[in-house]
Amino acid sequence: MKRLLREPFVHFVLLGALLFAGHSLWQRHVQKADHTLIVSAAEMERQAQIFATENRRQPTDADLEALLFAYVEEQVLMREARRLGLDSDDTIIRRRLAQKMRFMIDDVGAPPLPPVDNLKAWFAENPDKFTRPETRSFEHIYFSPRDRSDTVVQVATDALAAGIPTDWETQGDAFMTGRTFTRQAQDSVRRDFGTAFAEKLFDLPETDDWQGPINSAFGVHLVRLTNITPERLPDFQAIRPEVERVWLDAAKREENAQALKSLMRKYKVEVEE
Repeated sequence: MKRLLREPFVHFVLLGALLFAGHSLWQRHVQKADHTLIVSAAEMERQAQIFATENRRQPTDADLEALLFAYVEEQVLMREARRLGLDSDDTIIRRRLAQKMRFMIDDVGAPPLPPVDNLKAWFAENPDKFTRPETRSFEHIYFSPRDRSDTVVQVATDALAAGIPTDWETQGDAFMTGRTFTRQAQDSVRRDFGTAFAEKLFDLPETDDWQGPINSAFGVHLVRLTNITPERLPDFQAIRPEVERVWLDAAKREENAQALKSLMRKYKVEVEE
């Protein structure tokens, strides 16, 4: 027996048996861990807080039982999906994980504001962020193309040639958003009337006379300008809170961009031809 125990082959067989037994025990342990769900008190507290926020009341015992069941169900489904490899190449999961990572990058404190002199210098270097565009106030008489699509421009032209009476509000057709507009920027006019009308309106010379006709997305208009406010850059002190807010937004975006670049530098990218 002792001679047999000294044989290298016997040592090999015994070692293999021990390794097999150890592997089997480890596999059973891993399987048991994979099929064991531990719901901590902290997790239940988190679920209760979410419930209270969404429902504006504290959960009852029945609510907590339902929360526990829903959490366990979610965990079981998630583990089974992973076991089947369903998470290996799922676009929605990838995007959700990337979104959560972006939230983590973004979830840092706001950078401190620079000294006032630095902020003033930044304001001077970025006037386009704070310049107030030209605005125009105007009145208009609207001519609908309905039932006269071929002659509506001529109708408006004839009305202008005949002279617009003092009770101009009675002329033309009703317009859904009214006849008078105050301090409208070109973008606002473009949204309400269309690009062609906005461009024509802001090209009109400053005069008290009625002008036109001008086509819009709705029909034809005669227009009278009542006020023009030129483009201007406000004084720094007058809009300092706005300058601070815009600076903080820009600084935050720059910090986030740098954090993302720092993460990307950790990875080597290879593109197969």
